[in-house]
Amino acid sequence: MGEGKRGKPAGELERLRVFETLATEYFRMVELFAPDGGPAPADPAGAERRHWVELFRAALLRKFIVRDEHVSLKLVVRALRLCNIPADPTVAEGTDAVVRLFTPEMLQGRRPEPPGTASAGAFAGGALTNDAEAQDVFDDVLYGRLLHGDADRFRRSGWADDYTRMSAAAAARFEAEHALAKALEVVSYGLAHGLLRPPAAGGHAMPPAPGPQERARH
Repeated sequence: MGEGKRGKPAGELERLRVFETLATEYFRMVELFAPDGGPAPADPAGAERRHWVELFRAALLRKFIVRDEHVSLKLVVRALRLCNIPADPTVAEGTDAVVRLFTPEMLQGRRPEPPGTASAGAFAGGALTNDAEAQDVFDDVLYGRLLHGDADRFRRSGWADDYTRMSAAAAARFEAEHALAKALEVVSYGLAHGLLRPPAAGGHAMPPAPGPQERARH
């Protein structure tokens, strides 16, 4: 399944500009609604508030880590490589760093097993087990409860009412923020210094337009 056509950016440079805006807004939201440091609140109201903040934070993060979303890290990395016309080493090395930071384990995690199974205790303790066939534990919560009302996903996401389990799953999901922050740093640097330009139709970046002096010589 590839990137959908609906709402698709006009080009790779626009993708990077949209990404820069949305990633900046995301981290501003995280800053504004970050819970106080330390363990989860002991009072029910405080624990419930943290629970909902984590859910909404995960919902906003999703567009950056699901591979076919228009501003996913996968497509942003591709756009950086296509638009890095002068092969600037800072942009190139930063792009490679994003790839190293973002792993499939940040997106995919096995669903919590029912109590009493071998892996249930590991999940409850915060150690998510991952494999190539894993389903994203948050997708069931997001599509079954928060964004949509998918009945199958709703039934599978009953575990989300356990705030301890939810926080463990959230901690694994939010590891992707390191890669997201690095990608934002690289994109902002490239745009600010004029290093990122639209790629040509063949997939290679277009050369800069000639300046007035160059045009005068022709």
